Amino acid sequence: MRYSLIQIQSIVEVARCGFHVSKAARRLNTSQSVVSKHLKSFEDVFGRQVFRRAGKRLIGLTPEGEKIMEYAERIIRDHDSIGKIGAEADSTQRESLSLVTTPTLARYLLAATVKKFTQMHPLVHLHIQVEETDKAIEGLRHGLYDFAIVPIGKLPVADFIVTPLTDWHRSLIGLPECPLFDGRALTLQSISAEPIIAFKTPTISLHDTFENGGVQINTTLTTSNPEVMKAYAKLGLGVAVVASPTFDKAQDAPLIARDVSHIFPPVRIAALQTPAAYQSVMQSKFLDYLKLSVQRTP
Repeated sequence: MRYSLIQIQSIVEVARCGFHVSKAARRLNTSQSVVSKHLKSFEDVFGRQVFRRAGKRLIGLTPEGEKIMEYAERIIRDHDSIGKIGAEADSTQRESLSLVTTPTLARYLLAATVKKFTQMHPLVHLHIQVEETDKAIEGLRHGLYDFAIVPIGKLPVADFIVTPLTDWHRSLIGLPECPLFDGRALTLQSISAEPIIAFKTPTISLHDTFENGGVQINTTLTTSNPEVMKAYAKLGLGVAVVASPTFDKAQDAPLIARDVSHIFPPVRIAALQTPAAYQSVMQSKFLDYLKLSVQRTP
């Protein structure tokens, strides 16, 4: 025996509507004659009556109909549950996700993750706002963004859920003719002897390391952008201390680099989330992709 879903829906709906076929037809968005046809075709295949009748009117269920109804209602519930799964998945995929980060992290840390996320979740609208760290954190506090990925420095973040992601170590960059690249050991004192293009934001400042070491820095200029630092270093205006991932030996030639992670503290990068948004499915997926990307980066 084979029964169609529409036959079972017709039986259940008629019973739910007090055995009024016309009401069931309206709820099923069809005609009374079509519903009656489905009921008759089911009973013909089943071989017994499902409904008790008084003339042409339906007045109740037969004993067999009572038993059938238990299974029929279960089938309809399961069918509705399957539909809800699809609707929930579609709703999740179509959500929007807003991320705020710094210009440097947007370019050097997040690019591969953004590519992966958009490929895996093409229906999610991902908005990336680029701000300096202080403005990013303030915007997150005011609910302008779902989460932030920023360097952790001087600004307070105790009111956020903080997920550490990675540490970026530092490199000294400059032109090959600079004496700091002749192979001798580097110290704060030796670096301070050369003109320095210094990095400074409200969160992180190169000056702090020199001040803590009691060394006076010889600053040519100060900027918050590693691209500006590299451009001016190529002009011979000084050396610069940059986060190592922002330097590419081939693309940034003729500049060369030396590791100075033993002198300057790393840039600690973390995801910041408000407690209310912490359980977002799409945020979690984005951060999972980012963590995998960081682990694979040498």
